[in-house]
Amino acid sequence: MKSVDLPNWIGHRLDADHAARIEASIVEAESKTSGEIIPMVVRRSSTIGHVPLVLLLTLLLVVSLLHLFFFAEEHLEWNIWVGLAELMAVLVLVRLLAPLETIQRWLTPVGDQEVQVLARAQLEFYQSSVRQTEGATGVLLFVSLMERQAVVLADQAIDARLDEKDCRGVVGRIVEGIKQEDLTRGLCDGVQECGELLSRHFPLREGDRNELLNHLIIKE
Repeated sequence: MKSVDLPNWIGHRLDADHAARIEASIVEAESKTSGEIIPMVVRRSSTIGHVPLVLLLTLLLVVSLLHLFFFAEEHLEWNIWVGLAELMAVLVLVRLLAPLETIQRWLTPVGDQEVQVLARAQLEFYQSSVRQTEGATGVLLFVSLMERQAVVLADQAIDARLDEKDCRGVVGRIVEGIKQEDLTRGLCDGVQECGELLSRHFPLREGDRNELLNHLIIKE
């Protein structure tokens, strides 16, 4: 089984032992089906270039409202040095807060997140090895961490047999784990759920061979 390289940004969520557990869950799930399950985790799918600017404007607005409603009597004593100190404090806060996933998620519209996560999932699906199986039985379990969203994309043979409700069940298991700060459990549960679904329509065939590596893919 190939070991997965873990980037620093995922270190607080996943270590080598966790990755091994996920890979073991893939092996177990595929022992019941001819389908091929590939989980992929990316740091984010949404663009975040707007976050520092929106955060800066928001904090400046908060400072202005504080002056207006709570420090009105001190306005006459305000000078350029106070203003510069406040601006520096705001800039420091922007520098500290903008890289946080929670802030990025709050300042990115939900609709934009959904569109960009789906677009990234589709791109990764068509560029990955998931579509290289002999019977078109590959399934991509795509997870975008910043948005706390998941997408299930299947190759032609499986896509024709699974309905949207089935995919929502797998997505729900994964997202539940992410929201509870347990990415490993979420992925293992999602892989297990996917394996159960596939075994109903695509049971393991005699002479079936493993066409894709049973390992977790992690990308920026």
